[in-house]
Amino acid sequence: MQTKEIPGTLNKVLEIDLPKKIFSAISISDQERQLYLGGKGLGLKLLYDRLQPGIDPLGEDNLIAIMTGVLTGTNAPCSGRFHAVFKSPLTQIMGSSSCGGSFGRQLKSNGWDGIILKGKPENPVTIQIHNDRVEFFDASNLWRKEITEAQTAIGTKNQEALVIGPGGENLVKFANVASGHRYLGRGGLGAVMGSKNLKAVVALKGQHKVVPFFKEKFQKAKDLSTK
Repeated sequence: MQTKEIPGTLNKVLEIDLPKKIFSAISISDQERQLYLGGKGLGLKLLYDRLQPGIDPLGEDNLIAIMTGVLTGTNAPCSGRFHAVFKSPLTQIMGSSSCGGSFGRQLKSNGWDGIILKGKPENPVTIQIHNDRVEFFDASNLWRKEITEAQTAIGTKNQEALVIGPGGENLVKFANVASGHRYLGRGGLGAVMGSKNLKAVVALKGQHKVVPFFKEKFQKAKDLSTK
């Protein structure tokens, strides 16, 4: 598979409709990028534009945005983190959670700056993202499994996964989400995924490589930040 270079960002977010099993691309405008950059800021803006006031955080109208930053995928210090944004069942206001590890880098290698998850399928599902393709798998055999057991069943070779356990499935309002040995631990994201019958989000290794748009300026800033 031929590697494609991404000049920082592609300004594309993947929107996935879980019950309909369809997906589409959302374009990020230059103005949105300049005002909100990426990660938490852009995720909050996208959900602010899409969520209706007063929705139930554990209802099917809630959305989950999983967002990378503008430096994700580069070798800049501290650039490996990614953010999840959602209406929190714990606080009843907008919530966000940050996580380290490789999921954000893996997601961006597929050509996406983030994903938005919407709706609730009738039965438990796992979704798998690979470049411009999304596959939906029945997760009934994974439901009720502990996180480590589910991670083992899903596998780790050339892929990264966000996984919930029984706490999320049972809508515990402070349930978290595992990304390998790291966690999205704030706001009850695990319960929101559980309310959507979503056991796991899997990102395979993609064909894209992130390169700085201004390589010399990037290297200079990186050198200054590590002195």
